[in-house]
Amino acid sequence: MERLEGNLLEQVPIDKSVGSKIRYKALVLDFLVVASAFYVSYSCADFLRTGAIVKFGVGVFLFLILSSFEAVLVKSFSRRFILLLLETAALLSFFYNTPIRYLGAAGGIFLALSIFGEISSRSKISNSINAKFMEFTMPVFKSVTLALILFAIVLYLPGYGDKKIFISSEVFDAMFVSSSQLVRNLNPKINLNSTLNEIAGQITLSKLKGTKPYEDMPRTEKEIFLTQAVVQVGDQLKKTFGGGLTGDEKISAILYKSILDLLMKWKEQFGLWFTAAWVAAVFTTAYAFGIIFWWISAFVAFLLYHFLVAIDFIAVRGESTTKETIVFS
Repeated sequence: MERLEGNLLEQVPIDKSVGSKIRYKALVLDFLVVASAFYVSYSCADFLRTGAIVKFGVGVFLFLILSSFEAVLVKSFSRRFILLLLETAALLSFFYNTPIRYLGAAGGIFLALSIFGEISSRSKISNSINAKFMEFTMPVFKSVTLALILFAIVLYLPGYGDKKIFISSEVFDAMFVSSSQLVRNLNPKINLNSTLNEIAGQITLSKLKGTKPYEDMPRTEKEIFLTQAVVQVGDQLKKTFGGGLTGDEKISAILYKSILDLLMKWKEQFGLWFTAAWVAAVFTTAYAFGIIFWWISAFVAFLLYHFLVAIDFIAVRGESTTKETIVFS
């Protein structure tokens, strides 16, 4: 049978030896994924300590994308297993002061789930004729995201106690500032990143402005009326958040103390049941965000995959078994 001209799939045998150019590309990818694991370790440690969530998110984003390409481009499972061991060691590198049992648990969870994702991905690849990047890599995105969530929770547990029953005040402040900025974009009149007295003034002025008889009052009477109203609103807020407040406290500090006191009360009342519920709540919240995160990462990886195919960095080739595979070109 004559070979068809213009075949879009280059016919190559499955076990075709790779040249130095392909080996170079593979080594670069291996280096990048391990390097990104080091960055995830650094950014995760920084996040648990200071709440720098942006750096942690960027690190996870890069690590997920690179891991997805490893899943489809590294054909040898033994090689991929060695890389997973290196990635696990890199992830633990910035937690050297953590007790060994927590390091073992975090590393074991990450490694086990990553291997499961690799096996699932390879199963889809071996049972598919066409190269379907999204379908092949989705198990990796899911398993690695879950692994990193559990990894972070386990490494947070050594600090869990009376003073760390909740996230640190630095982490809470960082999250609160981001949230307050979002609220301010929606309502420029309210800046939650303020003291209680300042919030009382903002709320009072926003309610009074444009209303009668306030707008019809002379300037002096208007200032006196506003001052009295601010004091009343401030007193109401102080009663809401509890006694002992002067009004000069930041809203974030007041909320943090209120949440911490409530959690301490529940911990004393429910004991181990509270700890279990706490872990479940943290996991559920993180996993909900993780679902959104891995879909965004998968979409970006899919676009990057087509770009790399277009510039001939990787290629889709037909194998002698009449199926497509993704390889370095």
